[in-house]
Amino acid sequence: MNINETTTMNANIIVKDANGADIVVAYLNASLDGGNQNFNINLNVQNKALLITNAEEVKTQYNEFETAVKSRAKDLGYVIFA
Repeated sequence: MNINETTTMNANIIVKDANGADIVVAYLNASLDGGNQNFNINLNVQNKALLITNAEEVKTQYNEFETAVKSRAKDLGYVIFA
């Protein structure tokens, strides 16, 4: 029997609206399957208009998340990130 461990990572992409309030424009989720070295990153957009208006900030936050996921994958022994 093989028992696989899965690591899940989550984050919110947050930007300011016109009134300066923090608004979640997207949810990020990543799943790392250590047994098979499978991984995925999902992006679920909640506010497309603010996402487009703040595209550079959204890209920056997404890249931070992607970097954290790849770092964790490397820690777990994923050869593609070694």
